[in-house]
Amino acid sequence: MLEVLLGCNMRTLKPTKSTSLGAIRGTLTIKKSNLNGTFCLPPSKSHAMRWIILASMSKTPTRIEMSEIGRDVNALLKCLNQLGIEYENGIITGGELVEPSGPLNCENSGTAFRFLLAQSATCDFTVTLDGDESLRVRSSLPLVQALGVSTSANSSNLFAPISIEGEFEKKEIEVDVSKSSQFLSSILLMTPRTNGFTLRTKGAPVSRKHSQLTWDLCQATGAKKQGEPWEVVCPEVVIPSDASMMAFAKLAGLNVENQPLVNDAIGHDVWNQTGEFDLTDANDLITPLAAYLALGSGGKIIGAKHATFKESNRIKCTASLLSDFGLDVETTEDGLIIKGGQNPTSPIEIVNTFGDHRIQMTAILLAARVGATIDNSTLHEIAWPSYLQQLENLGLKFELN
Repeated sequence: MLEVLLGCNMRTLKPTKSTSLGAIRGTLTIKKSNLNGTFCLPPSKSHAMRWIILASMSKTPTRIEMSEIGRDVNALLKCLNQLGIEYENGIITGGELVEPSGPLNCENSGTAFRFLLAQSATCDFTVTLDGDESLRVRSSLPLVQALGVSTSANSSNLFAPISIEGEFEKKEIEVDVSKSSQFLSSILLMTPRTNGFTLRTKGAPVSRKHSQLTWDLCQATGAKKQGEPWEVVCPEVVIPSDASMMAFAKLAGLNVENQPLVNDAIGHDVWNQTGEFDLTDANDLITPLAAYLALGSGGKIIGAKHATFKESNRIKCTASLLSDFGLDVETTEDGLIIKGGQNPTSPIEIVNTFGDHRIQMTAILLAARVGATIDNSTLHEIAWPSYLQQLENLGLKFELN
């Protein structure tokens, strides 16, 4: 396994009763709580998953250090292990992919699913990718169309499960970047396993900072031109903290111990906007930002149409979450209109988090203000395993049901 270093600066977090949440899938009853103190942000999932894919192709073993490992990252590691990539004591040993003995379970991770789909397309054997319920309604059709490989699936939209029947042979690729940056990132990351190709994009791009991050990391390992294969040589890597999780610290009114450097931050500049917040390149912020605006100055969120293709339809589901807490919000085609200065009320029913960790994490913080029962106690572990434990250390009162 990758090295697990709990807490900021290799510091061990105070153990509490919430350290064994991974085995629990029940509801979470939160009592009105006063939160105070300092958060330690988790490592950036965006950086980690890209580095792991690159390390799987590196000519030399790669050490990757992370402060904690979420379920999405762990799912990617397990899938790569099935494909013959070794990881032990924090070190990934790259190499050729081998035929897996069964389907690869990407669990909740659309990123792992798309990255592995492209990697599998370079193989001369069939690879089947599967995942949880969320991946069975998330289409990978634009990526498969761009790759031009044979597939078999239960849906014309190419929801999971999908069997990829390589081998990729195209000399030209055109990929649609209007709904997700993951399709372009997947293609950039597969390049070292190909003979090269000409790459073009179509559509108005979204989440451009994520695809730019992918290319920056590719260049850090030796890439010179998009579409041209290169010999991957990875440095030792320390994964930076996740800037997108700053939104939860802001919503909770907590300090942050390990703020990421600006060069490592995705979405940090959104907080410099006022009145109208453009999430074209930061749609992951929509739920905590909407809650923050409802409790504060209010505002309009735009440019987030692609948030409808995430773990949930985050526009509709964010509106539903805020409504559960008595907060007024109006949906638009590409975002939300939120009235400011509102006070949440305690929901009567169990709060639905739609299998989406960012909705669950926002729900926990709203519940800390008024009390509530939330339908999934462990969704945060997808990206931030220590989230609930840290909140308990900072004053959150809750019961696992």
